[in-house]
Amino acid sequence: MSQTILGISYLHGYEVEVDYAEAFRLLSAASAQGASRAIANLAHMYAEGLGIPQNMDEAIRLYESAALRGEFIAQIDLARIYARGIGVAANPKAARHWYATAVAQADRANASDEINEAKAYLADRP
Repeated sequence: MSQTILGISYLHGYEVEVDYAEAFRLLSAASAQGASRAIANLAHMYAEGLGIPQNMDEAIRLYESAALRGEFIAQIDLARIYARGIGVAANPKAARHWYATAVAQADRANASDEINEAKAYLADRP
C-alpha cells in the first residue's frame, strides 16, 4: 500500500516533485502485488502517455483489471473511454456496463461528480 501512495504522490506531485519514472516504478511494483488503485493509476499513465509511450490497449487492459477488482475510478475511466471512443471505437453497451457498475457502489465511493456523471449517462441511455 505504501508503494501505491508514494507512486500516486510522484504521479500527481503531491508533496513531491512530479517524477513519472519513479511513479511508474512504484506503481508497477504495487500492481504486480495486485493493488487495484496502483493498477488504475498505472492505466492512467498509459492512457495519457505520462512518462511512457501512450498505449490505449495496455491502459484498457489495466483499467479492466482494476475495475473488476472494484476500483471505482477505473470503472468510471473505462466508461468514459467506451462512451467517447477514446483510442477505441465507441461502445455504448460497455460504457453503460461500467457506469452501472460504478453506480452500484455509489455508497462506497466518495466521488459525487463521477456518480452524477454515471447517473446522467444511464438516464440518457435507458
